[in-house]
Amino acid sequence: MQSRHNTPRKSRQLTLATALIAFACSTSAFAADTPDADLKTQIQELQSKVSQLQSQQNENWLTTERANQIKSLVKEVIADSKTRGSDGPSVGYDNGFFIQNSDKSFKLVIGGFVQARYEFAQHNAYNGRRIPSRTIATGVTTTPSDPINSNGFDIRRARVSFSGNAFSPDITFKMEGDFYGGSGGSFTVSDAFVGYRYSDLLKVKVGAFKVPFAKVELTSDTALSLMERPEVSAPFDPVRALGVSLYGDIIKDKFAYDINVNDGSRSNTLRQVDASGITPNLDNRLAFYARLQYAGAGNLKDFTDEADFRKGTASNEFIWMLGGAAGYESQNSTNNGMSSPQTTTTANGLSTNNSAGFTNYTLNGDIFRGTLDWSAKYQGWSVVTAAYFQQINANPGNTSSTSSTSISTGPTGYGAAKSSFFQHAYYGQVGYMVVPQKLELIGRAGFLLTEGAPNIGEFYTLGAAYYLYGNSVKLSSDITYSPEAAYTDASASLLQNTSNLSYRLQLQVKF
Repeated sequence: MQSRHNTPRKSRQLTLATALIAFACSTSAFAADTPDADLKTQIQELQSKVSQLQSQQNENWLTTERANQIKSLVKEVIADSKTRGSDGPSVGYDNGFFIQNSDKSFKLVIGGFVQARYEFAQHNAYNGRRIPSRTIATGVTTTPSDPINSNGFDIRRARVSFSGNAFSPDITFKMEGDFYGGSGGSFTVSDAFVGYRYSDLLKVKVGAFKVPFAKVELTSDTALSLMERPEVSAPFDPVRALGVSLYGDIIKDKFAYDINVNDGSRSNTLRQVDASGITPNLDNRLAFYARLQYAGAGNLKDFTDEADFRKGTASNEFIWMLGGAAGYESQNSTNNGMSSPQTTTTANGLSTNNSAGFTNYTLNGDIFRGTLDWSAKYQGWSVVTAAYFQQINANPGNTSSTSSTSISTGPTGYGAAKSSFFQHAYYGQVGYMVVPQKLELIGRAGFLLTEGAPNIGEFYTLGAAYYLYGNSVKLSSDITYSPEAAYTDASASLLQNTSNLSYRLQLQVKF
């Protein structure tokens, strides 16, 4: 800064000195009375001063030039460092902590969540029936008193996941497990699959993952408005299985399909070898499922969570999505002498035709399933509805003897002289953001029915959710009432054939 202020003054000094020299030279002819030696001395002094001033001016110019050169060099170094920095990995957070190389051919995302809750449940005898006996130890049963009250703390889910891509953005993988998913709180694998993307229209994945059937099951546990999925969906939901899926978008983020072949309902954790040395997954039946979903207004990604988190003018748009799925499973037992075992599943919440209440049957036949669902969002309101259907046919070729709670011998089928049954269920859920993006109130009602049987499973839930950081940190509370529970489920606080009232308070943290 100092050199800029002094430069004009020194330029003026140089000009003045030059003028003086010129003046001295021009007047020398008239200075006859001045000795030549003195005049030469004066001229030399003036020339010396001019040289000094020229030197200083050159130094000032060099200082300015150096500054400009340094600035240019710094810019080049910064630009070069940015270019070189792109060759290294990038780290950050985007729905999980990630590390990724520069060309995105390798990426690892680490995520997870914990759901810790307090729960109070009350079970009362229904319609004069006794509360079912329960086995509390090996060979020891007890008949509880009426009513049964219980409360305490629980960890509903505690999961960690590793996902991403390897060698190419098109080769994907996911591995997820639950520290409280198994019996006694043991670690259980939930998802383990690899996939490949040919295009948006055609993708494939192989391994253990959710079966493309119920929309509410395909919604993440952390993205549900209420803490538990509708109780009426449980008898129809295949949940996860080992298999392969072809899926993709027919219209980008508007119309999608998923075609799946698997080992049957809930087969994702059946790999353990049994006492005979046979792997239960390997049998003579496969299950087939297919799902379509269409966003008539909005996009499919708008319905990855149930609540309406849209902000500003976006929330004024009415959006909706329609989905449907069908499935077939063969539960036929092995009667041809083959050593391969036949895994079976259980149909919960069947109403018997003698008004004795609800029961469960071990399935041994063909299962045909279907579902329709519709979702909508508008100005903080959210609606989710679904219907479920399944027809289960007994296997006339089965000659194995079974207990009264399983399939009867031969073609008589299920229950009293029934060779098949039709089971169906319906539910509707409405939510409203009282405080946009923060506080939501939710209500839900569901009904479970069996063809020709008088009992109806009813479930009514009221709840609230406070979103501290969206679904990443959420505090939830709800209360559920069922006049008569259709099946027993500890996670939903249900005890079959009793009147149930349960209250839950849960903190969810997702990272």
